[in-house]
Amino acid sequence: MENEIENFIKKIEQEATVIKDAHEMERITEVWATYNGEDRLISSEDIAEKLRNAPEEKKLHTGIKSFDDILGGFRLKQLVVIAGATKNGKTSWAIELTTRLKESQPLWLPFEESSEELVQKFLDRKENPPHFYAPEQMKGNTLTWLEKKIIEAKVKFDSKVVFIDHLHFIVQFSTERMDAEIGRTMRELKRIAKKWDVVIFLIAHLKKTKMEVQPTLEDLRDSSFIAQEADTVMMVWRKTERNDGRVEIGNEVNVSIQANRRTGKTGNIQFKFENGRFLEVENKFDSYVRKLIPEPEDKF
Repeated sequence: MENEIENFIKKIEQEATVIKDAHEMERITEVWATYNGEDRLISSEDIAEKLRNAPEEKKLHTGIKSFDDILGGFRLKQLVVIAGATKNGKTSWAIELTTRLKESQPLWLPFEESSEELVQKFLDRKENPPHFYAPEQMKGNTLTWLEKKIIEAKVKFDSKVVFIDHLHFIVQFSTERMDAEIGRTMRELKRIAKKWDVVIFLIAHLKKTKMEVQPTLEDLRDSSFIAQEADTVMMVWRKTERNDGRVEIGNEVNVSIQANRRTGKTGNIQFKFENGRFLEVENKFDSYVRKLIPEPEDKF
């Protein structure tokens, strides 16, 4: 008799649970069927229609035809990495882009080489420096401080491009996982670029490489996240040769666009570095560069 009563009570409890779950599911269904928040689900057709009706996307062109043809112009909200070996012209190339994007009111955050040192190079050549803004004193190196300076530049000058020299000055070395910390920093920079509608140009160093060989994405120092998180990666390389044990660094420069998230288009643009400027030349040593860049492995 007692077992029958216990079984009856359990049956009632189970039925009550089913009823409760049914009511709960009905309520959940009703809520989500009418959900209209900013993160609601929409179709790819809706996304396409939204993009068609959006204002034309602003593109920043450098005026270097072959370069602009590959990238189609820089776009706001992008994170662009400029990499290369020491003394191969990373900062000089960033200055060249600063000169060509002066209408975008460039902001410089120079941690390695001060803004005074950058300007002095032009004064030494009896030239006016390119137009940019920089902190009078570099008072911080955290992402929070960096974001504040970007906000200041946006509010005061309507800056649309930001140059940071360089990555390892803003990575916090409080963890043993350097690669993971770099990945976090890259994602934060991308967030800042998107939030404040700017293009961030980030200078990055390479691990030790052969100077006479054009570097590739695999040569980026400390973390593969640098290439993975960036929208564009370009490598600056000065043609270098060894003759009788001597290293000869020439004025021929190759800017190799090796990652381009937007279109996937890559390529090499050759310059002659003269009096602090990059002068585009015909691809006379393009075949030499191509031989040094290994063909990508077939993954399929």
